[in-house]
Amino acid sequence: SMKDRFNIVAVASPSDDTGVSVPRLGEWKHTAFSSHFSTFYSDRYLTTRRVKSIHDALAGIPYEHIIILANTEEYGGGGIYNAYTLTTAHHPMFRPVVVHEFGHSFGGLADEYFYDDDVMTDTYSLDIEPWEQNISTRIDFASKWEDMLIKGTPIPTPVNEQAKYPVGVYEGGGYSAKGIFRPADNCRMRTNEYPTFCPVCQRSLQRLIDFYTK
Repeated sequence: SMKDRFNIVAVASPSDDTGVSVPRLGEWKHTAFSSHFSTFYSDRYLTTRRVKSIHDALAGIPYEHIIILANTEEYGGGGIYNAYTLTTAHHPMFRPVVVHEFGHSFGGLADEYFYDDDVMTDTYSLDIEPWEQNISTRIDFASKWEDMLIKGTPIPTPVNEQAKYPVGVYEGGGYSAKGIFRPADNCRMRTNEYPTFCPVCQRSLQRLIDFYTK
């Protein structure tokens, strides 16, 4: 809906080797930005520390945001806020992944998925309101999406009432099943299969696009 605000510039950055480094398999490639999987011991988390190399490749090109497409069929990606999106170019799930990672790197959105007893469960302190706009510990819920709730919305909002409350306070998000809440039962920031961002994520993204383009 806001595609007229964007200009896309493609920059070719050739590498000595084809593919991407996969540390868990002992595969190391000499590539333009030394991108690699296994970040934080996650098989699918694709990042690079060679930020200087990225900016050298873009020298003289005006830009506000960077999306790096890595030449590999391996599944994965990574999005670092105010830095870059890095994702694989040849996996069948490329399109939804690059949009999800754009939510992180451009929009500053949090992951809305969660696991029981996962190593990432303690990522967020439950005594502090997260800075990301799409998750909340309800410490300062008024600063998040409280204004978007229908009057009488139950808190926490039951998942079986998602049709009645498209914006609610659903428990589970930011990798934790308890104590952190997300605004919708499903969203592109939760699953790749979901076709859109939830209304709260959409509002957050629209605010940033307006900030850069108005």
